[in-house]
Amino acid sequence: MTATHVRPHRLRPVGSLVLAVSCIAAAGELSSQEITDAELHQRRVRILEAAPDGIVLLHARPEPKAMEQWGFVQDPSFLYFSGLGDLPGAILALDGPRGEVHLFVPPPPMSFGLPVEGLVPEPGPAAAVEHGMDSVRSWDEFESWVEARLSDGVQALYVDEPRRAESSGVPPGLARVAGHLALWRTALEQRFPTVEVRSAKGLILTLRSRKSPAEVAILHQNASATAKALLAAARAIHPGATQREAEGAVVSTCLAEGAQGPSFWPWTMAGPNAHVNRLVSAFYRYDQLNRVMEAGELVRVDIGCAGGLYGADVGRTLPVSGRFSDGQREAWDLLIEGYLAGLNAMAPGVTVRAVRTASRAAVEAAAEGLVTEMGRRAAEVILAGGDGVWHMHGVGIESGEDALPVLEEGTVIAYEPGFRVGTDAFYLEDMIAITDSGFAVLSEGVPYRAAEIEAAMARGR
Repeated sequence: MTATHVRPHRLRPVGSLVLAVSCIAAAGELSSQEITDAELHQRRVRILEAAPDGIVLLHARPEPKAMEQWGFVQDPSFLYFSGLGDLPGAILALDGPRGEVHLFVPPPPMSFGLPVEGLVPEPGPAAAVEHGMDSVRSWDEFESWVEARLSDGVQALYVDEPRRAESSGVPPGLARVAGHLALWRTALEQRFPTVEVRSAKGLILTLRSRKSPAEVAILHQNASATAKALLAAARAIHPGATQREAEGAVVSTCLAEGAQGPSFWPWTMAGPNAHVNRLVSAFYRYDQLNRVMEAGELVRVDIGCAGGLYGADVGRTLPVSGRFSDGQREAWDLLIEGYLAGLNAMAPGVTVRAVRTASRAAVEAAAEGLVTEMGRRAAEVILAGGDGVWHMHGVGIESGEDALPVLEEGTVIAYEPGFRVGTDAFYLEDMIAITDSGFAVLSEGVPYRAAEIEAAMARGR
């Protein structure tokens, strides 16, 4: 198999600003890169210009974190335009016709029967100045304010939508009880039946997809921490260990590297659990599909560290025994061959389809030199799988976001191809920033080829 090399890359300017990537501090804390008030202002200006006929109404996460969660996770679009990561229940109103931004805040929430102090800003001019809003008001004023704006001729109310459809939580015919964004839309439709409630998902996706230098810097920090967490998981993986032990190593390393926690609970899925149609059931299993890892199996390590209010998503397939079998090695290196070809095709203006085409072409070219049955079967599966093998998504405030069909400078994506041959599942994933001249792998330091993975695992044993 002819080796494919990733062309040299570095982080380059995004737009007119130099991409200043902050490093992990020696003391174990992520550096203090933050989104500035000026950047938040520009985000609001852009969405106001994109919705000149209506008001975009974004609702903060309405409930506190569950006891078992590591921290409160804000609604991503509310966070993106407000900058308020710790404020529950508030409503951000972006009034396109007037070019104004208003924040409606609830009373302080209750926790264990006590009011939570210092969380909700006091309505009034001082809070408006502090948060860069035209006004900060009590949410008791929200209905009358909307009614007044509708009487002024506002044509539509815009709301965000989830990346995937939310569960209603009830049988057909009953009013839904679950789905934060769907419930918000329904509440607006029922209260203001004379105005059209439209989706702002496309507008928000376009704005959130292209990251600023500060955003890329935060994501680079998270990716670097995640790369170290993945290597820690590799050291915890061996025959007789449980998946939970590897999960613990991931979470511990994220925290040691200065992250706030995992951007999603780690998937360290071994053997049959690594098959996609199996691992998705982990969302509904108390034990997260925990099992003892066995010699000869492969482990899907799909993880992310969260920090700076942004996520991460990085992964590899690792052999439980520390070494791939001959067939596993050839199948894995075939996937790497296609992956690196797709990576090298990435640049501003390149379509996602073109990246996938480059990956498939590299696999097809390498298929003739395969010698193992598993390797040849892997080539058949990859080439028959079409675009479904070469999955790509965005990374930002959420570890998994939609991706634009054409790569743009400043976008950050996760390229995560995967396939299955018999009992073995293969998958890898990097976080990649699209630069003015190509790309930069933000999750650098994670090995690619089988020999590199085996060497990394050997160093930890």
